[in-house]
Amino acid sequence: MQSYIELTLIKDSEISPYFIWSKLYTQLHLAFVEQKDAQGQIVYGVSFPEYCADRKQGKGGLGSKLRVFAPTVQVLEALNLDKWLDRLSDYVHTKTARPVPNVKGHLCVSRQRPQPSPGNLARRYATRKGVALDAAMQRLQGYTQTMADLPYIQVKSLSGGQNFTLCIEQRVVDAAVEGRFSTYGLSATTTVPHW
Repeated sequence: MQSYIELTLIKDSEISPYFIWSKLYTQLHLAFVEQKDAQGQIVYGVSFPEYCADRKQGKGGLGSKLRVFAPTVQVLEALNLDKWLDRLSDYVHTKTARPVPNVKGHLCVSRQRPQPSPGNLARRYATRKGVALDAAMQRLQGYTQTMADLPYIQVKSLSGGQNFTLCIEQRVVDAAVEGRFSTYGLSATTTVPHW
């Protein structure tokens, strides 16, 4: 990854940053979908420079910045983020594409899925085993759901219409790994620069 664009959420006392993150990431996902290959992968990765997973201290979150990485400035400009983020221009500041500076490391930014709720597990179990929902609920008696204690973005699936939680884990890794990303700019193995 040799180039990047940095996006910054503009503080607004009337609009929650969570709402802006949701709208921004939906538009970003749409832009990425336009660029996907036959395997549904893209060359664009993301990172959150102000990311903090220490939610116990009340400091956790994604911060207010997002970096979108690409192999070259030309590939990044082909994404045409200005078009996709036009409706968010009052809430998101977009810098021009620039080369990646000297990096101090590499990040792996991936999606982590929270465990399903007891109700969802019971419905799936009932369907899979052909038993009544009451019997499935009885079987799951005492189950407690554990949520990933990670920053997240609420995203609406445009294909299915449901809202879902996109939990994001960002961790420093020892070495760069080249590859492709999902249409959310995330990967469990491919890395992006960190500075």
